[in-house]
Amino acid sequence: MKNGKLQAAVIGLGEGFRHIEAYVNHPDYDLVAVCDPHPDPLPKVQRDRLTQYDLANTTLRYHDYREVVENPDIDVVSVVSPDFFHAEQAIACMKAGKHVLCEKPMTLDLEEAAAIVRTVRETGMKFMVAHPTRYTPAFVLAKKMIMRGDIGELFMVESEYAHNYRYMDRSESKNWRKDARRDPLLGGGCHAVDLVRWSVNAPVDEAFAYGTKKGLPDWPIDFDSYFCLFKFRNGVIGKVMCSIGLSRPYTMRSVFYGTKGTIICDNLSSTMQLSSVPFYDTKADATDFITIPVGVNSHNVVHQVGLMADVILRGAENHADADEGARTVAACVAAIEAAHTGKPVKVRNDF
Repeated sequence: MKNGKLQAAVIGLGEGFRHIEAYVNHPDYDLVAVCDPHPDPLPKVQRDRLTQYDLANTTLRYHDYREVVENPDIDVVSVVSPDFFHAEQAIACMKAGKHVLCEKPMTLDLEEAAAIVRTVRETGMKFMVAHPTRYTPAFVLAKKMIMRGDIGELFMVESEYAHNYRYMDRSESKNWRKDARRDPLLGGGCHAVDLVRWSVNAPVDEAFAYGTKKGLPDWPIDFDSYFCLFKFRNGVIGKVMCSIGLSRPYTMRSVFYGTKGTIICDNLSSTMQLSSVPFYDTKADATDFITIPVGVNSHNVVHQVGLMADVILRGAENHADADEGARTVAACVAAIEAAHTGKPVKVRNDF
């Protein structure tokens, strides 16, 4: 730290600009370095965005993540590279004494997930997975309502990751999402899987899934769409639909069913719906809903960066640590295996 501030770096100048903006505007950080393998000069859009945040001439520019690792002045690193680089880069940063905020998914491989957990324990560094659903206003409110019993006992949850990747296929000649290593359930559907896990707040014991591939037949993946079922240890049933090959606006519409009510919300709507909620002293029943306004922030990186500072500096609870990230990876891996074998698969929970 310098002058009482954490010295931050961002690896990856694609989605990484969300992290750059969050660090620049947070009082607990100084952004001192950015890293991207793209050779100089950067594409104009990236140069313009660095200039927008007054970083073009004041922040170190690296082309190799190892330069970030080797810089002793850096305290915190956001790993925002393509998914299949997360484990290597996060582990190297932690071994070099740096805390890590890692974009989702934590990794695409179960053994790499276990390696990240081991590294956290061995180094004592803080590690957080940037699962955005845990910071989306509607989902945060839904979780709070569930925890305080507003809809009674939760017994079933469903969520979806509906994201049309077809336009990406057309517009990007080198699309890292179009990689055989990146299964869509792990790479994108982990959003919805993590939300379901977080809202139920219990281990997933078993997964089952079906997969199909009609929307992106030329992509080097086995399935572009999934229906997944998850059996939780506390008796709750979870369902996740994931599709990257459908014609539909992006959404993560989710429904939470309790013995006294139902919540319907998504990450992009400014309202959420509730039915049969005694807490609100309404006459709502199974055929009636009330509407509640909520904020819209689908990728609340500002909150993630703020919580990371609170965890490091003030000992705040890290509710998205490496163990949590690994369990979401494990639930996805089990569902993918089930889709290939046609049989239910036990989910690993201990790391």
